[in-house]
Amino acid sequence: MDDSAKYDGFYILPGDEDGLKLSYFDFKDDFDKGKKIGGNEMGDMYHVIFMKAGDDSLPMLDDHFEAIFAHPETYVKNLLGADIFGCFIKKTENSWKWVDDYLTRTLARVTMMKMKNYAKSISEN
Repeated sequence: MDDSAKYDGFYILPGDEDGLKLSYFDFKDDFDKGKKIGGNEMGDMYHVIFMKAGDDSLPMLDDHFEAIFAHPETYVKNLLGADIFGCFIKKTENSWKWVDDYLTRTLARVTMMKMKNYAKSISEN
């Protein structure tokens, strides 16, 4: 069993020489995760969000899907060299709220970074 079974999810982050770093998390007390949805004897159902660096080096959504994983860490480690990051979240009755918030916050940060870069380029000219 891998560490992902102990947690509600994990982030896939750019890492050291191995290229990937996994950071595990549990939902905060104020988040009612509800009952698990999906899965089978092989593993749990997960929301998977993959991001990658766009042409401007800022994050952009690459893919978002749901799937059952027996060993999500092994799956991620096989993506080494794909230059992706993102997260895996166990699917529950309310996990879509967390996923929606994550995507909204991430894309809002990217928009702000783009606006800041644009304003900086105008001020330099």
